[in-house]
Amino acid sequence: MERMDKRMDKAEQTFAKWLNEDKQIEYPDFDAMWGRLEQALPGPGDKLQPVDMNAPKRRRLRKAAVISVLSAVLVATPVVAALSYNWDPILSYRSGIQSALQQGLGQSIEKSVTQDGAKLTVHTAIVDDNRTVLLYSLKTEGGSEKDSLYFATMQLTDSSGRVIEGRHSQTWDQGNKAWTGYFETEWTPDGQEADVQFTARKLQAFSSVQRDLAFQPFENKTQSFDIGQDGIGKLTLQPFVQGDKVMLASAVTFSNPDAQAWAFPRIGVFQGDTPVKDAATGVFGKPGENGEYTGQQHFAVSDVQEPSVSYKLLYTREERRIDKAWTYDLHLDKKQMLSGTIKRQLNIPAAHADKQMVLKEMIVTPTQIRLKAAHEPYMRFPFVNYVLEVNGEVLNGGLWYGEGNSKETTFRFELPPGLRMTEQSPIALIAQYEVIEHRDAKEPIRLKGISEQKQTMTTQVGGYDVTWTYYKQDGNLYVQSESADPSFGGVNQTYMGTGSSRIVGKPVGAGFYGDGNNRAVDMYPNFTGTDAELYIFWYYTDNPSEQLRINVNG
Repeated sequence: MERMDKRMDKAEQTFAKWLNEDKQIEYPDFDAMWGRLEQALPGPGDKLQPVDMNAPKRRRLRKAAVISVLSAVLVATPVVAALSYNWDPILSYRSGIQSALQQGLGQSIEKSVTQDGAKLTVHTAIVDDNRTVLLYSLKTEGGSEKDSLYFATMQLTDSSGRVIEGRHSQTWDQGNKAWTGYFETEWTPDGQEADVQFTARKLQAFSSVQRDLAFQPFENKTQSFDIGQDGIGKLTLQPFVQGDKVMLASAVTFSNPDAQAWAFPRIGVFQGDTPVKDAATGVFGKPGENGEYTGQQHFAVSDVQEPSVSYKLLYTREERRIDKAWTYDLHLDKKQMLSGTIKRQLNIPAAHADKQMVLKEMIVTPTQIRLKAAHEPYMRFPFVNYVLEVNGEVLNGGLWYGEGNSKETTFRFELPPGLRMTEQSPIALIAQYEVIEHRDAKEPIRLKGISEQKQTMTTQVGGYDVTWTYYKQDGNLYVQSESADPSFGGVNQTYMGTGSSRIVGKPVGAGFYGDGNNRAVDMYPNFTGTDAELYIFWYYTDNPSEQLRINVNG
């Protein structure tokens, strides 16, 4: 029941980037905090069908469909046609794929399928011992950069019927009047070749919606709004003033569950027609107790105090769709990538602050370097960021989540164009920004005279002064912890009582360790007392300048 450590895993972080990093609609990101959404719809020539939001939910297609007889066998050939497209914008964080294209690597596919005027062409496959990437383009009748189009799902299916999930993203290529995109998965053929089926399903067109809210940010209570449109049912919004910032905790229920896949609701704050910028990183999509879509956003108190400020619910609405499948039988071949592949078994121990791991394996391909480390189940090495130094050049990348093995950690780094590696190339993994977990805070936190009036007190936690703010609101007890010392990384979670009578505080909001914010809020529902004793599961300390260098080769 203890809260996961504040650096949330990849499965939880995906909610902060909607549609797998699609940048055509400005979905929530950690810099702009969800800028405005594109508002234009597909042109009148498009054949996307209007959506009936009241129609019954369609039967989901089976994830494991038996592959039909493959129609053609393709051999690995240098990429030619795909180079007519500008892949740089969509591959800006995948320099290894850019490097492969510049070297003429990759397997030419050039297969197209057209459904209701939407032509999807798979141009190139880049398959090595670290991943499989397909590059594609999409053209629609009358399509333009103002369109907001996206495929609901993309996947591979192997010859035994096993579904292979992945990520996909696309962006507008003005020169070719088409969308260009990629599908990427960590899956790679066990041998040098494999027959697979690639499927893209349900092409959707989106628009953005704004709904005015009569919200009062300084009322000390939860405020509710019946939305009742576009599959959205109810919005609840709760303000928390935290020093010079106010956190808006939102929860949205859906009358149409399908809408949750694309609505991505958030609160917009405006001064006149100008959006107010978020004052800190927000978090979106963590499920609430009853499956609500939740969000936490932060704004400067000075901004929301302005008399001209207004509030809106912002979300994405599906306008039209082509509810069909684009299916391709592919023969993947990675032989041409093997000449630049280096595989090495390692046995390199690394230890820091009583945490230990062993680097076990390194796989270098023409597009990426992958390192695997073994450790105790669910152990997190006490650093936030990781880079790889190769031949004196720093490669970006880091922890890679979702590998599915609690006893392993995977690090992946993109190979930039121009970097050439050999067996003798010096390589070092550099861990940065130390965050250490401590479990030595045993003294209770005694809260006295609990009421709806906010009260504060200061205690020592691990030698740090920590300020506690506590009060009742809507019948619940809220307890906030924070410290003025930036070396204090924050309290993980609090609880009352012991044994079977223990009551664990419910986190309000979600945190990331190493984000420089040591505020945490716990809520105890239906609290009727006036005094309470709280205990801490654990707390963190931060040291952003601390590094650990692990020599991998040389």
